[in-house]
Amino acid sequence: MRRSSWRAAACAGMLATAAGLAAGQAADGLEGEWTARITLKNGRQVDAQMQLQAAGGTWRTLAQNPGDPCVGIPTPMLWRRVESGVYELHFQGSKALTGCRDNLITFQQLDAGTLRGRSDAGAEIVLTRR
Repeated sequence: MRRSSWRAAACAGMLATAAGLAAGQAADGLEGEWTARITLKNGRQVDAQMQLQAAGGTWRTLAQNPGDPCVGIPTPMLWRRVESGVYELHFQGSKALTGCRDNLITFQQLDAGTLRGRSDAGAEIVLTRR
């Protein structure tokens, strides 16, 4: 095989591998826009929005609390797949505002567009893909 043929074959192989990896990541990933319904222990419900990219994103609760400046500010976050249908989301409140706490919550996938998790404070969080 001539050198240019080898080069073309190698490029085609790399493209096929990259396409396969990208397809696997897209099926496994959480990239995109999400809405959240947070049900607090007292039964009160609060909504939030989340935008995720490859491994990170932004979370914002659609509520304000005059006594807590950490509520309602855009909060950076990271996410990772732990196993099939299980994801960890790391809410990095300390990066949004000094004194805000970070949270690590594990979410179970209920179906293709829904995840459910529970915070350490006992709030249930249901994420729905938009």
